[in-house]
Amino acid sequence: MNLLMLGIGALLFILGLAISLVEWSSGAQPWGQLLGDNFWFARTLPFTIGLGIVVGYWKASRDRLVHERRADGAVRRFAPLTVALHALAALAVVALIFTGGWQYIKGLIDAETPIYMGTVYRIHYIAASVLIGTTAAFLTDWFVRGQRGLTPAKGQMIRALRGLAHELPRPIGVMLAYGLGLNLKRAAPPTEQFTWYERMISFPLWELSIGLVMLTGIIKAMRYIYPIPGDVLYWTSAIHVGAGVLLAMKLLDHLRYVLAPSRWPLMATMWTGWLPVRYVEKMFPGWYADINSSSTAAVAPAPASPSVVGTSSAGGVS
Repeated sequence: MNLLMLGIGALLFILGLAISLVEWSSGAQPWGQLLGDNFWFARTLPFTIGLGIVVGYWKASRDRLVHERRADGAVRRFAPLTVALHALAALAVVALIFTGGWQYIKGLIDAETPIYMGTVYRIHYIAASVLIGTTAAFLTDWFVRGQRGLTPAKGQMIRALRGLAHELPRPIGVMLAYGLGLNLKRAAPPTEQFTWYERMISFPLWELSIGLVMLTGIIKAMRYIYPIPGDVLYWTSAIHVGAGVLLAMKLLDHLRYVLAPSRWPLMATMWTGWLPVRYVEKMFPGWYADINSSSTAAVAPAPASPSVVGTSSAGGVS
């Protein structure tokens, strides 16, 4: 049944692209490439979002295993479909930042560029469609499974803030604790599957920047289909540029976070989905305790050459 839904969703998406392509190439409107690509992007949005919802529902029906373990002790942090969707979203974000920055800088300096701008805009629209589709899939998956691992649990905000204060560099953590009246003499709450920094700062900023970029981008694209007042379009464009800058800053912060030597395994897990058990025990003690106390753990076959990961401690912002 789930595969049938996925097939129907993919078929409707392909039909939507085909219908839009036929209309775009029919010559019924005297459109150039830029206007035609914009219209195609706007027309296919319902199909893109619909396909994302179907993929997210299919993903939620498959990713039911809790605390999956390999025979060599490695712990699954991300399901295979999560890894694939994350890779697609990452490629889309990088493409959007570069193509959007190219457009903005060209407008500022008013100079010719060696790359045809129609190609830059086309890549921008394709990347936007990929990001919207993957975001719809992730949101649907989290909603269906009731997944709240990247947000503080209900009634646990003070605990989460205290954990964040302990993870931040000492001067910043002390300032945060003083401003909020937190007691840093108490031991930090054990880190769960995601660090307090990820849950309190990193993920909310991803939500904000990606949400603003998508919302304002969709409004800008719709201006050739629905009449949008000039003042609304002006402020929408300004917010879109600002959100793009925030997204670029967040990407740099994310790279700083995972490229620290003590956190290289977190970079690897974005592509493999697995974390060595020794790393989990050292860096995520709350999650490690939960894994060991769970009776629903599943065991997966060990790979031919299990990786060896060091156990250096983290430093700086986690």
